[in-house]
Amino acid sequence: MTSPLLLSLAITIVIIVGVLFALRRSGMFGMSAAKREQAQQVIQYGQKARARLLRIDPTGTVVNNINIQCNLTFQLEPLSGAEPFQGSKKILIPQTQMPRVGDVWPAWYLAADPSTFVVGMPDGAATDQIPVFRAFGIPHPLDPDSRSSESVDHNDTHNDTVDALERLTRLHVSGALSDAEFAAAKAKLLEP
Repeated sequence: MTSPLLLSLAITIVIIVGVLFALRRSGMFGMSAAKREQAQQVIQYGQKARARLLRIDPTGTVVNNINIQCNLTFQLEPLSGAEPFQGSKKILIPQTQMPRVGDVWPAWYLAADPSTFVVGMPDGAATDQIPVFRAFGIPHPLDPDSRSSESVDHNDTHNDTVDALERLTRLHVSGALSDAEFAAAKAKLLEP
């Protein structure tokens, strides 16, 4: 009686250990110490590039109901002016920080083996990443200096138009402008 029970218990333990080992190798528990060390070496000694996200393919693996494992395909554009190349990474991404095709991240790669590369995925709440993104010429979502003057000018123009419309509406409602005067002033304000 105890022999079949022990055998059943031993088989269960072997299966659990096998599953945990397979999950660890797949990266489900984050990078191993060896991979972290390799990434630090690539960042320290590698070449810099801008990694433009070309494709996001979820693998179907979800961890803790929030992190989605995805295969990401990048176009790496070396800052040195060398020929751009493509590379792929399997990354666990929180759903709240899911990237979009076209996003650009800092990257480092080994010139001798461009398939070995590291990307710096932006963390929406980490302002300490801003200097890294600036060094690569990439706007960071939290960097107030990375907004282009065009978008600032557009926002200023938009705000001025809204303010003027509100002013016209108040004048119209108060009776200072007739319906015809209000319509003419509004049409003139909204002309392209």
